[in-house]
Amino acid sequence: MAGVRVSALSKSYGALSVLRDIDLEVAEGEFTVLLGPSGCGKSTLLNAIAGLDDINDGTIMIGGEDVTAREPSKRGIAMVFQSYALYPTMTVRGNLSFGLKVKGRPRAEIEKRVAWAAELLQITPQLDRKPGQMSGGQRQRVAIGRALVQDARLFLFDEPLSNLDAKLRTEMRVEIKKLHKELGLTIVYVTHDQIEAMTLATRIAVMQGGRIEQYAAPDELYERPETLFVAGFVGAPAMNFLPGIWRAGAVEVDGIRIPAGALDLRAPVADGTSVVLGVRPEHIGLAEDGAPGEAIATTMQFMEPMGADTLGWFAMGGHRLSVRLAPQRARAVAGATTLALDLRLASLFDATTERRL
Repeated sequence: MAGVRVSALSKSYGALSVLRDIDLEVAEGEFTVLLGPSGCGKSTLLNAIAGLDDINDGTIMIGGEDVTAREPSKRGIAMVFQSYALYPTMTVRGNLSFGLKVKGRPRAEIEKRVAWAAELLQITPQLDRKPGQMSGGQRQRVAIGRALVQDARLFLFDEPLSNLDAKLRTEMRVEIKKLHKELGLTIVYVTHDQIEAMTLATRIAVMQGGRIEQYAAPDELYERPETLFVAGFVGAPAMNFLPGIWRAGAVEVDGIRIPAGALDLRAPVADGTSVVLGVRPEHIGLAEDGAPGEAIATTMQFMEPMGADTLGWFAMGGHRLSVRLAPQRARAVAGATTLALDLRLASLFDATTERRL
């Protein structure tokens, strides 16, 4: 296994720039997720690391070696694709062993590796079946097994769970997490699903417009987003945003003054600065229940039962706030309601630069 270092990487298709000056370092044994919306460049970056796409500028290092100009087969990588990419006429055993046979590995070694991967992924009973006779989850296990049997230094996953239903996605997330923990694999994983990213990654690179907006551990991304985009993209439901003006230690939103002394600011903010106050739904509570924070008057609009909790929607001036509530408590809330905003874990952004203040 080996770490990855991408430096000053750029990629264009004619006049269209899809990756812009990308710097990314993945330590050996780390699980890095490239997260972002469609068209942000995450799959293009993965393909560049794999050598499937040429780049215009920059370098790619794997295990301390410059592989920028190497063919994919010479980079020591293994890939798992969204479409599984299995050979339909081959059995599971044939799919798992094909790459090793092409490399001329001894038969005994091939059999040993196939048996190991099949047992690890719990597909031993399916070894003599063909992909068309298997479920989507089983086929994805075969695709992962085909990667595991290789002598790979780096494992690349391109949205491998997108074709599975919700239940299977959850099961496969657990399997992939378990594999990483047990084998210490170095993984770069592409997804647009923030739940996948948050549950799997040791670090997440959030991408937008061909750039990395922030690269950090899941907890840091969630609690201290560096940009408005990251704050809005990471978290379900999304962070509440209240645009306003900073005056004398408070945020003024539509004539409502919200004292912000509890905010963890990096530097003093000049009066008159246009700002955006960001508060997660779980950091807002009912003032009458003794929830900590700054009290604001709102009106309850509607409730969304979500099982373990209920999402309440409240109007504050011309803005709408989402609040996580206990289901039993939410049923009793109606009309005019005083909420409490706990700003100790809130975020403040410059409305012009969209950067964290």
